[in-house]
Amino acid sequence: MQLGVESAGAFGYLFAVFLYAIAATVFLPIPVELLLPLYPGIDTAIKAVVLGLGKAAGAIVVFYVGKKVNPYIERWMGRHDLAAKILKPLEGFVRRTGWIGLTVLLAIPLMSDTAVNYFYSLLNEEGNAIGRWWFVLANFIGGIVRAYIFLWLLGG
Repeated sequence: MQLGVESAGAFGYLFAVFLYAIAATVFLPIPVELLLPLYPGIDTAIKAVVLGLGKAAGAIVVFYVGKKVNPYIERWMGRHDLAAKILKPLEGFVRRTGWIGLTVLLAIPLMSDTAVNYFYSLLNEEGNAIGRWWFVLANFIGGIVRAYIFLWLLGG
């Protein structure tokens, strides 16, 4: 994999990071950091911004999925008391921690972006607890911070 990504050149590598970040945000339960150690000649700041942009692009999709599915979850909770007892406190967590909590969780290296984003998106009370742009911004900032932390932990 490394040879294939590095042989694509710097632009090809950055494009691969961008696409992988979108995929990891929307549907891949694999951490986004896998490609970061490759192509060490590219500045960390560039890698971090490209990763953040990819996560932000994917976050738009995840936000709209959550916004469409949340009303069904709300109706389901209205019919099932046990589900409401479990999910209402989780909705409260999303509301209390907001975009800052989402950013912090997304900045943790090796954390599943997919799980965190869908947790916040599906329990977002029809998009009212965290607005679309705050959701996207949290992914952008979380991606940048995560890239720096991960590469720093690797010693690079």
